[in-house]
Amino acid sequence: MDSLSFWRRNDLSALLLASIFMNGFETGGYQAALLYVGQEYDLSIGQQGILASVQLFATMIAPLLLGALADRIGKKIMLVVFTAIRVLSAAIILLATDSLTFAVGIFVLGFSCSIVQYVAIAGMQDAYPITRNRRMGFITAMFALGAVVAPLLVGFCLTTSWGWQGFFLVSGIVFFFLTVLLWRTGFEPRETAPAAETVGGGTGIYVKGVALLCFIMFIYVGVENGVCFFLNNFLLDTMNSTRGYLALSLFWLAMIPSRFLCGFLAKYRSRLIVLAPLGATIMLAILTLIRSESLAFVIVFVLGFFCGGVYPNVLTYVADFASGRTATVTAAITVATGVGATIISASFGFLHDSLGFSGAFLALAALLGVDIFVALLVPRLHR
Repeated sequence: MDSLSFWRRNDLSALLLASIFMNGFETGGYQAALLYVGQEYDLSIGQQGILASVQLFATMIAPLLLGALADRIGKKIMLVVFTAIRVLSAAIILLATDSLTFAVGIFVLGFSCSIVQYVAIAGMQDAYPITRNRRMGFITAMFALGAVVAPLLVGFCLTTSWGWQGFFLVSGIVFFFLTVLLWRTGFEPRETAPAAETVGGGTGIYVKGVALLCFIMFIYVGVENGVCFFLNNFLLDTMNSTRGYLALSLFWLAMIPSRFLCGFLAKYRSRLIVLAPLGATIMLAILTLIRSESLAFVIVFVLGFFCGGVYPNVLTYVADFASGRTATVTAAITVATGVGATIISASFGFLHDSLGFSGAFLALAALLGVDIFVALLVPRLHR
């Protein structure tokens, strides 16, 4: 296969991966910037939790309002329109002079990122039906890669006159060019789907399978956001560390090899979907006991490695339970992640007030442990 035909086969994949990369970029960047946003607008920990939940609430309602639309009008137009809207959201954030205007911008950003997330994943599954399981590992790894780079950029921007706003300026520029490239690219399938793609068993298995996957992601993403948004504050409070943004990058960095491995080891997904939340629960519990910055960085890295295995293994089961409705099912899972992330992030301030940072993180670890038992049911239902 010559280089030109190789590119034509993978051009759509590259742009979808770039879209997911930018979603991770926004997630990691906002998580790293929240501490400094709170300082600029004089927000308490509880108020920062509410501000974090604004973005997450938007990610929840976007698929509720527009979940099945991509299957009806086409995934290309959805991606182009909502990538363009992300440019608008960056402009609102840059022009914000108070926390309310900032919240409007971050809401628009969360809404559009949520649409891009589930449509890009569904687009990848539709365009590459033969290699989709491996590509789910790639697509979630790109999300993690974006989240690794972003906190480092935030740290750099803090040394410039732009401050944390410089991060959103870079984002807006990238979104503009990505909008143009998506508009110029065709979305026709790049692989021929094999016969009999869907799992038998009727609507009952379809609904039950999707419900289990949604529940796993409801808890996992909620806990992940609760940890990531307040990891910076946790290290500052318990260890007097001002390098929380580096720990956040390490967390997301560990997800990259983890998610690539899940893509290549998709045939073992029935085990990996259980081992991932089990390892993450143990590591998060250990983190609450650590008071050394260097040791905390190690634990955070291992925590990220285990967390990285949850999302790709859930996505490899999505197509099996989708019955051809990939965007609809992926949207349902995106709603579940938004609900979990919104509730847990918004509640973190109350957990902190009652239990402190270590106690709040331990409560999140206990909650994540529930995913272990739910994950045991998915392979059994699939069989």
